[in-house]
Amino acid sequence: MLIKADVVVGEGTTQVLVVSDRIKFCTPVFKVVEERTDVKITGCHVCTDKVVFNGELQKNIIYKEPPNECGCREGHLIYHELVLPFAGFVEIPGAQPGDICQVEAAGVKDGCNFFIPLESDAEGCVVAAKQKTVVEVTLKVLRPEQIDVAVVAPVVDPCATREY
Repeated sequence: MLIKADVVVGEGTTQVLVVSDRIKFCTPVFKVVEERTDVKITGCHVCTDKVVFNGELQKNIIYKEPPNECGCREGHLIYHELVLPFAGFVEIPGAQPGDICQVEAAGVKDGCNFFIPLESDAEGCVVAAKQKTVVEVTLKVLRPEQIDVAVVAPVVDPCATREY
């Protein structure tokens, strides 16, 4: 009996450095509270011995606004959203055009996310910055193949079917 199944050709991991252009903040950054990231692979294509991919890094920079006129630090939290496209490739020996690409994992490498101030106002709040992030991508290449599976007939105990 023949069945069609996806056979793993190989798996590979690579890292991509994603760098933003100059980020201009409408409201200056007093203090960065949190940075949330989400990585999505938007497409991948298999060629000879490698896989080329495209993706997007969505980043939300959550920060405090500067103190108000009375010097109070009671203020609002603001966020700035960035969507940064990136591309890369991973070498997977044996991969061929027509094979299937499967995303195993895509995310920010531990501790490799940097907010780099470029310009500050008179109060020392950031008005322009740059973002650098290391994204790690793991891809698997599959190839559909027909596999011959031996079918073994079950052994029937003739005594089990007798009625007494």
